[in-house]
Amino acid sequence: MMLLSSPKEEYVVHIENALRALERIYPVFEPTIKRVLKSSNANFVILNDAFRRMIIFHDLGKLTKEWQRIAEKEQKENRKLHKPAHAPIGAAYLYKILPEDLKEPISFAVAIHHSDKGLLGDNIEKPDSRAIRDGIVDYEADNIVWDEDTEKLLDKYFPEDAKELSLNDLTVMARGLRRWARGVGVMEEHNRRIQASLVHHILKLCDISAASEREEYKEIEDPFGGWLMVEKINEYVKNMEKRRKDE
Repeated sequence: MMLLSSPKEEYVVHIENALRALERIYPVFEPTIKRVLKSSNANFVILNDAFRRMIIFHDLGKLTKEWQRIAEKEQKENRKLHKPAHAPIGAAYLYKILPEDLKEPISFAVAIHHSDKGLLGDNIEKPDSRAIRDGIVDYEADNIVWDEDTEKLLDKYFPEDAKELSLNDLTVMARGLRRWARGVGVMEEHNRRIQASLVHHILKLCDISAASEREEYKEIEDPFGGWLMVEKINEYVKNMEKRRKDE
């Protein structure tokens, strides 16, 4: 079986579609990103690379053995099933590899990128406990249990250091993000909320625009709910690229 991002989409396909969306979106938001994240021109390469890594690893948690098992079952039975929370896994990895001042807003955005599904509390407050409940942790080694087929992925999508992600990394990420979000004065807290909101907005645009390529959205004719949201966001992203070309 191929590794899945959804019951009808290959994992790598979704990541590449999201990267293409970032290529359209990032130039439009670049001045705002630099201003809000307080990045100088000298840090342009680092900043751009951080956003690319965010896109590449935002769904890293979907590569766990349990997530893939349930996604395959969904595919076979053609019905929705409860899957492990995947957002905290990508957030914890990004928290480990990104530089200071960028890792916090980016990891926070990744951790909450499915907050519309009611997972925000656990993702920030106790992702370690949730990982245990979801059955994605090896109790003896204390590390994340990845699907065997991840060995076939290119290093770009699943680097060596990602394989060593542990339960403790989830704990460290959650504690760090709580301190970052709450352990400052009112004005700085406000600034950090704006940072996380901006990064979250860009991530959602990329993620949802990429999701518009999935077969399940093409098959739905009901003009309400998730399908309509995906269509509107995809149109917005395409218009963004058109506007850039016309300038």
